[in-house]
Amino acid sequence: MRQHGLSKKERIKSKKSFNELFTTGKVLISKDQKIKAVYLAEKTTEEFGVKIAAAVSKKHGKAVWRNRVKRLIRTSYRLNKEKLAVFCKKKKILLRVVFSTFSMTEETTKKMSLKDIMPGVIELMQRIESRI
Repeated sequence: MRQHGLSKKERIKSKKSFNELFTTGKVLISKDQKIKAVYLAEKTTEEFGVKIAAAVSKKHGKAVWRNRVKRLIRTSYRLNKEKLAVFCKKKKILLRVVFSTFSMTEETTKKMSLKDIMPGVIELMQRIESRI
């Protein structure tokens, strides 16, 4: 596994997983109100670590903008995942997280960069780790 990659094993892909997360998961919102995380942590024996997804609602903006936000969220996670992944492996926990926008829309944030999104993602990752 590459250190800063995001392999298929680290992504949430199935509709069943998404539905389970959104119905039973816990919600956290970053202090700057830009990013939201829905997470579910469970003790497992066969598979542990962190699985993530980035989801942005159609209400928040057009496809190009939504795809850029998702790419920036994934990049923010990817560059800072090491501490959270090691923590989950040590505790034998499978953590599933869906990051999405909360108050950000294309109208309010036309231009955005990694520095706009990364602080919120890092903060949410730290808060999730402290609550597990």
